Amino acid sequence: MGRCSGMSPERGGPYSERGGRCESDPPGPDPEGTSLRTARLRLLPLTSRDESDHARASRNAADALRDTRAADVQWREHGFGPWAVRDKQDSCFLGCAELRLAGDGIEGIAPDEIEAGWWVTEDRRNDGIATEAMEAAIHDLFSRTDVDTITAYISDGENEAPRRVAAKLGFSVRGRGHGRSGEPMTVYTLPRDDWLRQRPSAPALLSTTVPKPMGPSSTWLWRGL
Repeated sequence: MGRCSGMSPERGGPYSERGGRCESDPPGPDPEGTSLRTARLRLLPLTSRDESDHARASRNAADALRDTRAADVQWREHGFGPWAVRDKQDSCFLGCAELRLAGDGIEGIAPDEIEAGWWVTEDRRNDGIATEAMEAAIHDLFSRTDVDTITAYISDGENEAPRRVAAKLGFSVRGRGHGRSGEPMTVYTLPRDDWLRQRPSAPALLSTTVPKPMGPSSTWLWRGL
């Protein structure tokens, strides 16, 4: 599935096999009071507090350390970023819904474009979790900012599941490109106007207060902040 640090909407390597038993630690209180809720999920900004849960769900401690540290900076400087996706009933950590500045190294996506990515722990795949979480995250970004377009990339190979999620979310193919490691991939784009046309009403979610961007590089026009 998707990498949480804004890489591609696919993921290599092993996944957690928990047999349906939730091993997540209860999430701590969010100091900003920031969350999104859908019918089944609660989304909280990914932070360093989620590192152990991320590592257990992805079975990749290096990714968990990198992703959570990068998310701290993204949220602090820009007021949006990767979300930790949790089950609303038991707070089990299910994966990540990613929206962040793409940065350098992707052929086909400019460094200042917004990049999407997602991943879901193995025993909860094929249950619509990624689509439900990303719908909430995308709606939140388009509602709070004047961002015009969201991008994503999916590497070549056996990545039909993320391609299906991208299609459900309304992404369309922009063209070919290469990822940060030189891997061939397809670039996708989701313009704001297409999102609003496909979804004239907001998805069923409750959004609490959201943080203001704190970094000097924050250039987005923020609605209601």
